[in-house]
Amino acid sequence: MKYKVGIIGCGGIFPRHIEAIESNSNFELISVCDIQKTLAASLGKRYKVTSYTDYKEMICIEDLNFIVIATPNALHRDQAIFSLENGCDVLIEKPAVFNKKDLDKILEVSKKTKQKSYCVLQVRLNPTVSLAKEILDNKLLGTIRGFSFTQRWQRPLEYFSGWRGEPDVGGGILYETGIHYLDVLQYLIGNPKEILSTKTYTTKHKDGIIEDTVYSLADYGEFGGTIESTIASEPHNIESSITLMGSNGYIKIGGKALNIVESANFLSHGATIKYESLSQQHEYSTEPNSYGSYQGSCPNHSEVYRNLDKFKLQETNNVIILIEEIYEKANMKYGK
Repeated sequence: MKYKVGIIGCGGIFPRHIEAIESNSNFELISVCDIQKTLAASLGKRYKVTSYTDYKEMICIEDLNFIVIATPNALHRDQAIFSLENGCDVLIEKPAVFNKKDLDKILEVSKKTKQKSYCVLQVRLNPTVSLAKEILDNKLLGTIRGFSFTQRWQRPLEYFSGWRGEPDVGGGILYETGIHYLDVLQYLIGNPKEILSTKTYTTKHKDGIIEDTVYSLADYGEFGGTIESTIASEPHNIESSITLMGSNGYIKIGGKALNIVESANFLSHGATIKYESLSQQHEYSTEPNSYGSYQGSCPNHSEVYRNLDKFKLQETNNVIILIEEIYEKANMKYGK
């Protein structure tokens, strides 16, 4: 099947989708849409496609069957529903939505229209994550005893100057910067039974109304762990890491974007040999996105396009629930 693609939203992540489309022969860019007319027109001219400022007009006029939604977060729900109801599959950038209720609504429309819906959760494709998953599947760590999730990133003061600074549009930092890594956490060990506590702080972006730091304590029943996410590190990203500790050893995947194995060790010789064998099957050259004054997550978008069935929209269900629960413990709620 040939996907005829329209992209809604031509911001910072737009080039990654262009690269993915150009590297996958099953996808053809037909049109682009952005509320900034000059930007849309410029990109339309560059890629020799039609440009629009109204996504509904684009979908109704063009012969499209696949819509990429890369707009401010609060717009995703309605744009996805309109696309599905007008004969298009959808690929939604993170976060797909702010809450499970809206996610269920999109899934309901997707089922009713028999159109497919996907969400970009590309950090799962980092080789480090694949290795950690194999280690867990092979029970090399033994029984899990605890974990830590640490994201210490830098974002400039102007990061919240646009739509990201509007709580009902951008959401908090867990939706913007933490979601990919919290998604990996739940992908590896599932969601906790309960978030015991959450505390948020605004330590750098003091002129804004959105927190820049979140700490949480998670209870998994037989073990627990800590969740730390901040964009107040200086002068650049320090790390994004997950450490898993078990009865037979530990692994820490980290680097600045969960893109290297920082360390791993095991009590049993057999587990060590198996780990070495698994490790040799993975390369760790994935580099984070660069946005000029700061870096983001590793893109992997081309692989998402090649493996869409791995990124069905329901796959983002657990991390949306997790983020809702983390904020709930701080008596906070984003989105309408």
